[in-house]
Amino acid sequence: MRPPTSAVVTVNEPQAVAAEGTVSPARHWLRLLRRVVATTFDVGLLVVGTALVSLAIVVLLDGFEVVDVGLTTSTGEMLGSGLVIAVFGAFAMGVAVEGPIRKLRRYTGTELEMTFLRAASLLVVGGVLLFAGNALKRLVEELPHTFGIGAEILVVTGIAGLTFTFVVGVAAQWGLWRFFSQRPQLDLLELPVLYAIWLVGALLVFSIRF
Repeated sequence: MRPPTSAVVTVNEPQAVAAEGTVSPARHWLRLLRRVVATTFDVGLLVVGTALVSLAIVVLLDGFEVVDVGLTTSTGEMLGSGLVIAVFGAFAMGVAVEGPIRKLRRYTGTELEMTFLRAASLLVVGGVLLFAGNALKRLVEELPHTFGIGAEILVVTGIAGLTFTFVVGVAAQWGLWRFFSQRPQLDLLELPVLYAIWLVGALLVFSIRF
């Protein structure tokens, strides 16, 4: 049985389409799942990295008394925590950019397949980030308060992936696949839109929790 071919999303490499028609349905779904989970994880890392770098900037500005938000109590704490958080944020963004997010679309499916898999991948990635954040919070309890906020960013991103992004992001992704499936703009819009929605969701969750 061949995978569904109705409303197939346009691919960048024509030979990939022909190759997809020769694989079994199980292998087809496995390839789709691997691609979608990988790109969703990369987008989540971009959100985490953006938030961590932003936090590091605020910590440094607070330490130099450009702004007064009470995040640090000494210059040493400011420099240490700010630089460490910035490094981890840049690392997260670097891993995301070097991962599947930058690769050409090779395996694709119908709009319903891709919507379902994106929703499932958000549950997986959101759960992983939530678990990792809660575990990290216990490890940094004795460290300066800013490290706890950094760990909370993982939690917030995970919650946003399981809630706001799961609803709004999946709906937006379905709309993109629905209306741009045969257009080259899809590759330019799909992940940036997901990133923007996830970032807004993380900000909303963070504002509620703090």
